[in-house]
Amino acid sequence: MIRKKRNESGFSLLEVILAIAILGGSMVVIGHGFFQGYRSVRNARLIGSGNRLADSAMAELAAGVVEPRSVSSKAIPQEDGWTYSVEIESASVPGLLTAIVTVENTQTRPPVSVAITRLVIDPEYDPLEARSEE
Repeated sequence: MIRKKRNESGFSLLEVILAIAILGGSMVVIGHGFFQGYRSVRNARLIGSGNRLADSAMAELAAGVVEPRSVSSKAIPQEDGWTYSVEIESASVPGLLTAIVTVENTQTRPPVSVAITRLVIDPEYDPLEARSEE
């Protein structure tokens, strides 16, 4: 019986299966990396929006456009899902108040919350009255 020599220049089935398995595994890892990047960008955008909204509310408060009083979970007009809270406390310095503005979006997963603290002028403080009490 005469055997012809086989041409051994191709890939074996095992090599092909191994190459496909390595390619599939690397695609899963790369896909997971893209998903993590997408989530990070989305969260950064939400936090940026929260910072912008909190800064705007604090600027209105500091400029005296709105009265410095505590507010709890009030909806922000034209911003779906965003609410803000204001907490006013007396500061250690006479004539100033500590204002804490917190902006939240609980409709997103994970929920986003941004808080800004600042000293604002107490509109009810009268320096002349404070001197007469001393």
